Parts: sequence; C-alpha cells; structure tokens
Amino acid sequence: MSLRYAILGTLSTSASSGYDLARQFGLGLGWFWSASHSQIYPELRRLEDAGLIEGSVTTVGEKLEKRVYAITPTGLDELVAWVSQPPQYRPNRDPERIQLIFSDLAGAESVRRHLEAHVEYYVRRRDQVRQTRDLISAGKHARVQLRVAGRSPAEHAFTLLLREIAYDGDVERAELEIAWAQRALRALDEYERRYRSQGEPVANAAETV
Repeated sequence: MSLRYAILGTLSTSASSGYDLARQFGLGLGWFWSASHSQIYPELRRLEDAGLIEGSVTTVGEKLEKRVYAITPTGLDELVAWVSQPPQYRPNRDPERIQLIFSDLAGAESVRRHLEAHVEYYVRRRDQVRQTRDLISAGKHARVQLRVAGRSPAEHAFTLLLREIAYDGDVERAELEIAWAQRALRALDEYERRYRSQGEPVANAAETV
C-alpha cells in the first residue's frame, strides 16, 4: 500500500508522467521506497480508476505524446488521512541477518567477507544520503525547491525540517550498521586469536560442512 501513497505524495508536489515518477523513485525518494516501472504503471492505473489521480495526454516535441498524472482533491484527502495515521512498519524481514546466522556453515573467512561488505555498503549509503540531505539544506535540491515554491516562510521551513529529519534518520541508521559490523569484525578477530592460541583450528567451510 505504501507505493500508492509514495506516488500520491510525489504528485502532491507536481504533476508527473510515469517516466518522471520512476526517475523520482530512482533518486531521493528511492532511499525510502524503491519501485520499478513495472510496479509504478499498474499502480497509476489503479489510482486513476479510483479517482485519486487524473491523467491527461500532452505532446512533447512535434509528435511524441506522454500521459501526465495529477493528484485529485480526493487523492489529496486520502494522502492527508494516511500521513496523519500512526507510523507503519514492515514485517521484520532481514535477509542479511539470516545469512549471518547460518554462516557457521561457511566458516570464519566467509563471515569476514560478509561483514566487510556490510560496512562498505552502509558507508556508501550513508555518504550518498548525506549528500542528498546537504543539497536539501543548501536549497539546491530541485524537487524540494519546486515543492516549497510559493509557500510561506513557516511552511517552507517545515517542509525542509521534515526532510532533514528523515534523511538524518537514515544517516544515523547507516552509522549504527557500520558500528555494529565493525564490532562484529573485532569479535571475529578475538574468536580467531582465542582458538588459534589454544592450538585449535577456527571454523571453516570444509570442516563444518
């Protein structure tokens, strides 16, 4: 259901084509909800059938036509009702942790590679999210500037505040994952030192399997 509201939220900034929406899901919005073309276009049809958005055909250039969607008053009411609800959370599904739990079958070196990759992923994510947040704070994020155009100073500040809070949360979440994986790597080092000092081989895939 959140794809529906992510689309309505995007259209509450400005009318967009399906292609433009897909680009938004590939940019800043994609940090919080990703969606492919194959998911977006069917949802647009459902939203239009429900009267929450309306589409119109425009001509680009001399011949190319594209369908542009705008949120309707009914759609805006539904979006406001949704954002006013208590926060919603997905069921806990974490493939990375499941992989880690059963990595006793693969051995210590496999676990080390897993944890090092985890650090690299979240360092990259943290830096990219931070870059987007800083663009917003500096007033250089085109989509956010479009959203705040014409709003009062208080409304403008509120819009920026919510985005800074959301992006800060993702930056801090990434930093927690980095710190956790680094602690886990130190714990793995200690495990290896302990058992090697006792003359015992550390776990590896050949012995475990």
